[in-house]
Amino acid sequence: MGTWLILDIISYFSLDLIGIPGNLIILYAFLHTFHSQGKVTTGEIILSKLALSNLLVILTWGLPITLQATGTFIAFGDLSCQISLYFYCVGRAMSVSITSLLGCFQCISIAPSHRRWLGVKRKLPNHLFTIMLFLWTFNLIISSTRLAYSTASIKNSTSRYIMSYNFCFVMFPNYLLYIGNGIIYVVRDLFFLILMMFSSGYLLYVFYQHGKKVKYIPTLNTKHAEIRAAKAVFTLVMMYIVSFGLDNLFWILTLCTVTLSPRFTDARIFFDSCYSAISPIVIISTNKKIQMGLQCSRKRREIHAVKTISNCVAKKRF
Repeated sequence: MGTWLILDIISYFSLDLIGIPGNLIILYAFLHTFHSQGKVTTGEIILSKLALSNLLVILTWGLPITLQATGTFIAFGDLSCQISLYFYCVGRAMSVSITSLLGCFQCISIAPSHRRWLGVKRKLPNHLFTIMLFLWTFNLIISSTRLAYSTASIKNSTSRYIMSYNFCFVMFPNYLLYIGNGIIYVVRDLFFLILMMFSSGYLLYVFYQHGKKVKYIPTLNTKHAEIRAAKAVFTLVMMYIVSFGLDNLFWILTLCTVTLSPRFTDARIFFDSCYSAISPIVIISTNKKIQMGLQCSRKRREIHAVKTISNCVAKKRF
């Protein structure tokens, strides 16, 4: 087993080990909140959608790559390659879209309560379903080339326009479709990245203004929860910019170069998957409601265990 293969296995196994439980914990915590309280906030709905998209990325690509690399399971025939790569690309696209939406939502939430912002703050929760439906439909359509042109082998291929995804390949029939598809991907990601940069810039500005005013106006302490939530979102946005920014840089280089080293492809896909695995750590460590939900769940399990033991002891006595 080569050194690069060992590194690949360790890297992807680590991402799977962190990302799958982390995203499941977020989904469980918000479902528990909804079950116990009967409602969740708009920000929590967006975070749960983000966790679902991240989980889709890991389950449809990170986990199969790990199984394939270790020889545990040969995951990629042509059909499985098409399905896995398609849903991976959809999950990745939804991850960038929802992170951008989360940043914009947080900016609107902490914006001054002027008349022009009040209307937006009230309308956004009502239009959240429509926004999510549009994003899912848009990304399902954009990623459809992965269903049409993906294959597990390029041994008999005569096409020069091939996009490599580790164990799967996307073979485009001509240069126009190859470069056009790549440009659409880059433009889409850049659009959401620009939105993130604007939202992160505004959040930084709010942090700076809040830091100056809180020293002199004690009543601003009531906004600490909003500022804490905004800092968590800012961290997620910056993580995304670094992770997917590197991925898009690699993507542009791929479009400009016909043949690239497989190590280059491995690095691109790894950076592409990092955000989906690491972002749950940030969400769990900064979201008080998730932490409280997990603590309450643990206490209930402990109480249930104590009652079970007590019942067993009582039965033995009688």
